[in-house]
Amino acid sequence: MPGFESITDQIRPALILNTFIGKGAIPHALLFTGMEGVGKQAAAKAFAMACNCLRNSPDESPVNSKKPGSSGKPENYGPCGVCGSCRKILSNSHPDIIEIKPSGPFIRISQIRDLCELLAFKPYEARIRTVIISDAQTMNAAAGNALLKLLEEPPERTILILTATEKSDIIPTIASRCQHIRFNPVSRKRLAEMLVESQGIEPADACIFAAMANGSYNRALALSDKGRLKKRDWLVNKIESLSLKETGECMAFAERLSREKEDFLESLETLKIWYRDIAIFKYCPERIVYSDLSDKTKAASARRTEKDLLSKFNEIRIARKNILANANLRLTAETLVLRLVQNQM
Repeated sequence: MPGFESITDQIRPALILNTFIGKGAIPHALLFTGMEGVGKQAAAKAFAMACNCLRNSPDESPVNSKKPGSSGKPENYGPCGVCGSCRKILSNSHPDIIEIKPSGPFIRISQIRDLCELLAFKPYEARIRTVIISDAQTMNAAAGNALLKLLEEPPERTILILTATEKSDIIPTIASRCQHIRFNPVSRKRLAEMLVESQGIEPADACIFAAMANGSYNRALALSDKGRLKKRDWLVNKIESLSLKETGECMAFAERLSREKEDFLESLETLKIWYRDIAIFKYCPERIVYSDLSDKTKAASARRTEKDLLSKFNEIRIARKNILANANLRLTAETLVLRLVQNQM
């Protein structure tokens, strides 16, 4: 993981972090926001490495200098990845790199209290001790208040890095004390390249998974198996072949959809993408997600009206909302299927 270039497809965050190191002006608290799987955790670890990299030590590199390199471009102050400090952080064995994650659904006050006790002591060996608090939006009120006191009186030689989906999910008084860095979704092209490089997936399949992932490498990775495509094909073929005349078939399909909550939510996402592809095919056929189903999408597009597609999108939205509110899965599925096939013959 050498250098900040390892922070995939995140040029601006990498540049900001590099500048902090280059100027020797490291904030006491950072807030990384963005959807899951866009590199926030990797960036936090890379920054912890850079802050303590022996290559960046005051005696060996111009960390406190504001002069550019000989090429006229900014120096790369990212971690070398090979020094003793970098290797310890990469292997999760550095005593001064502390990671806090939710205990169950929440980060609890006991975790923050334990952290405060630990930070009362000086770092063991790091120049800059780093605390990474993942999913900081899950802190309950008591934990948030305890962390706020820590931010108001930050320990020396210590930086706190919080990660969250949205800045608005964080208690405002905490967010205001952090330097905010936004991470954007990873591009489809780069996601596909990563799947090919790291998983050996066929380029055509990788492009489909990347498009389905909405910019998240974690999601792309989770989607990247042939079983997902087989299930997608089954869903699309089934929903396109049903009609209200086949009530028994509709109920059987609904029963299959509603067996598992997470699978049901995944199926809704698949159907939403399918109907989206139908909606945009007439105008931008090159932008459809399920590119391997272009012939089927073209045929469906000729049969569907914009009003019908908007209705389907709305039914999927309502079903998802009901599932997340713990409504009866079977009833939700039956209602959804009957309404999706309402105008089909």
